Amino acid sequence: MPSITLDAQRWQTFSQLLTATAYQNPQALLESFLQRLIEFWPAQAGALLYIDPMNAPFSLEHGELPADGHEMIEQARSVFERTTGGEQDLGVYGINDELALVELTLRSGDAEVGLLHLIVAADRVSPENEGELALLLVGVAGGAADRVALLNTTRSELDEMNLLYQVSQSIASDIDLRSLLRTIIEKVTQIVDSESASLLLVDDVHKELYFETPSSNNQELRSYRMPMDQGFAGWVVTHGQGLIVDDPQNDARFYRQVDSDISHQTRNILTVPVRSRERTVGVIQAVNKRNGPFTEHDLRTLSMLANQAAISIENANLYTKLKEERDRLIRKEEEVRHQINRDLHDGPTQSIAAISMNIEFIKKLMHAMPERVEDELNSLAALVKKTYQELRTLLFELRPLGLETQGLIATLHEYSSKFRDPSGMQVRFTPGNFVGRLAPQTAAATFMIIQEAVNNARKHAKASMVWIELFQDSERHMLTAVVRDSGIGFDLQSITTSYEERGSFGLLNMGERATLAGGSFEIRSSAGEGTQIIIRVPMLVEDQN
Repeated sequence: MPSITLDAQRWQTFSQLLTATAYQNPQALLESFLQRLIEFWPAQAGALLYIDPMNAPFSLEHGELPADGHEMIEQARSVFERTTGGEQDLGVYGINDELALVELTLRSGDAEVGLLHLIVAADRVSPENEGELALLLVGVAGGAADRVALLNTTRSELDEMNLLYQVSQSIASDIDLRSLLRTIIEKVTQIVDSESASLLLVDDVHKELYFETPSSNNQELRSYRMPMDQGFAGWVVTHGQGLIVDDPQNDARFYRQVDSDISHQTRNILTVPVRSRERTVGVIQAVNKRNGPFTEHDLRTLSMLANQAAISIENANLYTKLKEERDRLIRKEEEVRHQINRDLHDGPTQSIAAISMNIEFIKKLMHAMPERVEDELNSLAALVKKTYQELRTLLFELRPLGLETQGLIATLHEYSSKFRDPSGMQVRFTPGNFVGRLAPQTAAATFMIIQEAVNNARKHAKASMVWIELFQDSERHMLTAVVRDSGIGFDLQSITTSYEERGSFGLLNMGERATLAGGSFEIRSSAGEGTQIIIRVPMLVEDQN
């Protein structure tokens, strides 16, 4: 083995330098090592390749490398891999008559972790006995670099775990959806050290992905939509798994329109799915990592965040829906109060006022015209009977007591037989093949929807007849209730697209009641053809009974 003529005291000083603990990362350690080695050799220039325990390479050069020497170094690097085994060795290769290339293998324990090359004067290579010392110190450098790299990896993982914990605490406690989404995106850039990040959600209706709270302030991106099957985001939605792309510009899946539209350049990108209840509801994208490419570790970390985000988004959505439902119920309660007030004012209240006036009138007749008293009392009795019927009908419509004790069929029989309308409209009920039972809340919701449908026909349809029919689907344990009228019908599309403009939510209320009961609601109508309201709700199965 050839050896190098060096001052032993210098090598000892250099060895002490390598064992110092002041280095915070392997690159700084090896930079110092290379510079000191060039100085102590002395060498004209040097180059170093190191592959850390995670197989991430980096290279260093110091001084001016001759072209031939640079070519030889690149050739050696191109075939080098971090491996276990092999023997320590030192190689010397002639570049020209004046210069030689010295090659040493960086080692860490029994692993080859890198290559060191020095450009030295040809007369600095001599058959003396310091070659083994050089190999020993290169081994010290490789081992020290590995220890610092592993320490940094451990420290980084601990920092990420702490950050993930803080993020989890932060997003788990945030029940405002907009605020939650902003927090998630802000944390993504911290966790994977990216320049920007975005959350894209799935629009199932339009089959699109739309940007929700991108980390940039680009308003154009905030309103941007793209096809659900396009781009890296579309690929992740389709396949349900994360994706790292280091060279997006040369990837066929890249959706270039986004970069073009917002004057942005994507250098690398990491995309992970956001999954809720076994379906992908969106993706999180981190764009342009600040230091190097995205790694599998970044992918795993961001996937963990996405899983936590999915739970928090679902909770925030549930809270939002609950708040909206509470507000809707408050509005509905106010609407019912007004309706009861109108019904009482237009019916029983006026009748009671008329009864009171008639009593006073009869009192006067008893003295002035006693022969008319009997006829007036008969009229008064008829008015009292009518008022009593109105009050009973009003109470029945508010909450028919027979629903819980006699069931839906008996209640609908009673409702149809007692129904009276000044227009002469009649209600006919046919129970069909329904012999099952409904849960109390389902029966109540079904009755209220039928009642609302009949009231709509009475108010708007100009119908002479309304039919209520029940059908049982035993295989699917579903009840179908159909309310159809002989009225004028309406243009369904124009009505359903103008609820808010008309200030009428009757159809919406029926649909919401059916949904809350675990069923569905359908309207069929056209001008001049009458209207059908179709309600489908689940029946109680035997074990539920």
